[in-house]
Amino acid sequence: MVARSTVRWMLVLGVAGLATACGVGKGTMGNDPATESQASTVTWSDGKPAVSISCKTPGGCQARAVAVCGKTSGDYTVLKMENMPTRGDMTEVRGPASVVIRCSS
Repeated sequence: MVARSTVRWMLVLGVAGLATACGVGKGTMGNDPATESQASTVTWSDGKPAVSISCKTPGGCQARAVAVCGKTSGDYTVLKMENMPTRGDMTEVRGPASVVIRCSS
């Protein structure tokens, strides 16, 4: 009886840990398989640096933006947004999503 309860708790904690690890975006530039996104530094039209993020999954750009702006508690300003995905839409019709952000100071 105790072994079954212990195994059940270990399974629950393992699944919770996996879900948490998969939901956190990568805070550095480059490819991030967890959010299916790509981030790079760009120079915006005002001459200041910004972060360009392209993503494939719903919520991937937002999760990546929060992770990239982790030093500012995830606060950011959207400078440009295109084809942002929503649950149930067709990526093939809409095309790839992208956003340009600047982390808040």
